Amino acid sequence: MKNHENNKTLVLFCPTKAWGGIEKNVRLRAEYFGKQGYEVHVVLLQNRFRERFDGLENVHIKSVNKRGGDLNLMVIIRYVRFLKRVKPHTVFSPLKRDWWLVTVSAYLSGVPNTVLYLGNRRKIRKGLKYHTVFKTLKAKMIVNCQALKRHLTTTTDYFTEANLFQIYTGIPLPELGGEKMDFRGLLGLEKDIFIIGVVGWINYRKGFDQLPDIARKLPDNYHFVHAGTGGLDLDVDQLMRENAEVAHRIHWLGHQSNMDAFFRGIDVFLLCSRSESLANVLNETMGHGKPIVATRAPGSDELLGDSEYGILTPVEDVAAMAEGILDIATGKVVFDPQKQRKRMKDHFSLQQMMQNYESVFFPKL
Repeated sequence: MKNHENNKTLVLFCPTKAWGGIEKNVRLRAEYFGKQGYEVHVVLLQNRFRERFDGLENVHIKSVNKRGGDLNLMVIIRYVRFLKRVKPHTVFSPLKRDWWLVTVSAYLSGVPNTVLYLGNRRKIRKGLKYHTVFKTLKAKMIVNCQALKRHLTTTTDYFTEANLFQIYTGIPLPELGGEKMDFRGLLGLEKDIFIIGVVGWINYRKGFDQLPDIARKLPDNYHFVHAGTGGLDLDVDQLMRENAEVAHRIHWLGHQSNMDAFFRGIDVFLLCSRSESLANVLNETMGHGKPIVATRAPGSDELLGDSEYGILTPVEDVAAMAEGILDIATGKVVFDPQKQRKRMKDHFSLQQMMQNYESVFFPKL
């Protein structure tokens, strides 16, 4: 019978209702570690995203009907029973809402290695809960950029070099050829329309409420196409009603199953976020060799090399974002697609990311 210390078993907790960057990376981790011969278990909400993990080697799905809050004893009991049965060496929880339940459950189950993830700049409050998680129960933390690591070390006393690790998000480098979305044909637009891609959950943090103001500062033939769902704390219908004169230039496409085709079809990508931590969509855009205009949200300057690989603007500066888009559209600023792709291959590859994760998940194996 295997024991906790010398097995190659990993549990990834991902009980979410929406599919986004975090969930994509959980799938990538499951696929990688399964192919490396690890036994991988992924915890999902019942009837959510199971099909996205179908067919992955050595990957097993555990469905739960409730995510639970910090005081939900029944969820802890179910997690403990599950963890005692599979006896993982490591559990991984990538969402802040799950940290407490997962860490306590792992401790009660005798799991030797608990790893958490923070993918956005958020305050970790001083108090009993997080002191217990990081000081008493010894959970480790992974962040995806140096800016976020500095934020945590300067705003809390929970972290040291021994329990805080910075690992850049990596992606499989996409093929440049292949299917491309014909936005002009799909949306009935003229051939001279310039297509600006935006991607992400529809919420205030992503800054999509700024799109009408940016559109007003651009010529009429500049249109935005948005891919994504979830996080609906931004009322798109109301936003469009209040900005009717530019609403026809902002197209909300919803979930897109082929994001490679989406990126191939755009002329420029805009990240207008107020808060990020090295947004996954920037990696994907650079992998496709597309020009980028991005706010200086945490992590953006690290990925874009302080404007060497994309235009960086102040957060919420709609005039600067519009100017950056115009500079690219008119050829005033040009980025070499091959140079962008080389940067991804050399510094932000999927293989490099997974090897770094492996060293944290299974440091002694």
